[in-house]
Amino acid sequence: MSETTIPEKKIKIRNNTRVYLIVASIIFGILIVPSLPMIMMSAMMFDSPGSEDSIPTITLVLSMIAYPFVTCIGIALGWILFSRNKNLMAILFASIPALNIVTGIIALLYMTIFCNGNFAC
Repeated sequence: MSETTIPEKKIKIRNNTRVYLIVASIIFGILIVPSLPMIMMSAMMFDSPGSEDSIPTITLVLSMIAYPFVTCIGIALGWILFSRNKNLMAILFASIPALNIVTGIIALLYMTIFCNGNFAC
């Protein structure tokens, strides 16, 4: 009988992926809590005249509203892909919430720089 062993490199990649998924799950999961009050107040961003047509304001609000859903789906898919030994795809799906955060920050910076801090741009 021949024994099949998993190469040490694959074990290391799998362990690193597991650590990344655990850290990403904790960090992005904790960030859902402060996003909830921001989501409740996000409708107030459209109070100033003209802000309902402002693309940066709409982008910021959509990124805030979508964050909890994107996080739950991304982390869940990351763990599912990890269980199927698709380590790179697991890392990519678990990192999707970071894109959501970056989109919101870019929209906020755009409003700060080009709209003088106004939601109506």
